[in-house]
Amino acid sequence: MFLNAQVPIMEWLQGLFSWGQSFFEVLFIIITFLGEELFLYVLIPAIYWCYNKELGELLALTGFASLTINGALKDIFKVDRPFIHHSDKLNYVEVDNFFVNTTELSSSYSFPSGHSQEIGAVSFTLAAYFKKKKFWIIAAIVTLLVMYSRVFLGVHWPLDVLVGGLLGLGIGVLGHYLFTKFPNKRIIIYFAMVLISFLALIFANKPDTYKAIGAMLGFAVGALVEHKYVNFEIKGVSKGKRVLRIVVGLVLLLGLKIGLKPLFLLIADHVIFDLLRYFILVFIAIAIYPWIFKKLKF
Repeated sequence: MFLNAQVPIMEWLQGLFSWGQSFFEVLFIIITFLGEELFLYVLIPAIYWCYNKELGELLALTGFASLTINGALKDIFKVDRPFIHHSDKLNYVEVDNFFVNTTELSSSYSFPSGHSQEIGAVSFTLAAYFKKKKFWIIAAIVTLLVMYSRVFLGVHWPLDVLVGGLLGLGIGVLGHYLFTKFPNKRIIIYFAMVLISFLALIFANKPDTYKAIGAMLGFAVGALVEHKYVNFEIKGVSKGKRVLRIVVGLVLLLGLKIGLKPLFLLIADHVIFDLLRYFILVFIAIAIYPWIFKKLKF
């Protein structure tokens, strides 16, 4: 009943740009990428390796926490996607490429919107960190655009994106508060979040939850190792070397992401390998790769 009440609202929202449907489909597919997991796994390492290590850690904390929380909430509420029961009234844009995929969502739940929550967490983390009005405005605009893109593409209800965006805001602000309030206890905070992530399995015992836990665990262990044994620097590193760090690092991580999955499938198709795969990826990004470029002086 409550979902049916959202149908006319969603029809109106989707109709706002019906006069340029083809153009806006492409535009909002590009915008929705900002909430994709892939964007997160590019943005965080780039900032961590080459711009601000502290900010990179903060984004990893809020970003991975958001992934875990969202997965648990979706399995608690179990809300179907709009196109499952209302395809006759609502538009549904099917996309299937390396960057964005909306064709495999029928088996996943809708509430709250993971894309809206993720971009909200990342954007408002940045806004809270830089403490400038313009960053808060940019964060709000970017989050609203991603929220609208999910409704326009027909994969989320209006309430999904509203709650997702607000949760992202809360996670970003709370994460920044804990990060700055307890600077000497950051590793403890990271591992506390790992324990909370494991509790998510009570509500969402599925591959995406194991991936989020693996990422959070890889981050916590990686940060511990980096703090104790690596301590790489960004200050004083030339722009050329910073670019080299990004290019080499992203190629390395992409190769591992593509290669580890079929390798583990040769052993067994089990969710524990999803956890292990994401643990390895994030641990290498946080600790091993910085050790390598520190040793090689680039």
